[in-house]
Amino acid sequence: MVSKITMILEVLDDGKWHGIVELQERLELNEREVQEITIFLTKYDFVKIDKEHERVRINRSFQRLLDQTIT
Repeated sequence: MVSKITMILEVLDDGKWHGIVELQERLELNEREVQEITIFLTKYDFVKIDKEHERVRINRSFQRLLDQTIT
């Protein structure tokens, strides 16, 4: 079973901004789950949150690290 964190990171892997509501709908998660996960990911600088527009994207340096570990 894929973790909820992994599911969010898979969506964010394209490097684009994704709305919080979009993540909820695409991944069938509730608002609290998405908020908790994005707060955790932000704490460790894995993602950036745009609070004004309620969206999130992967941190580019973290994305490069993930890309290196996959190849």
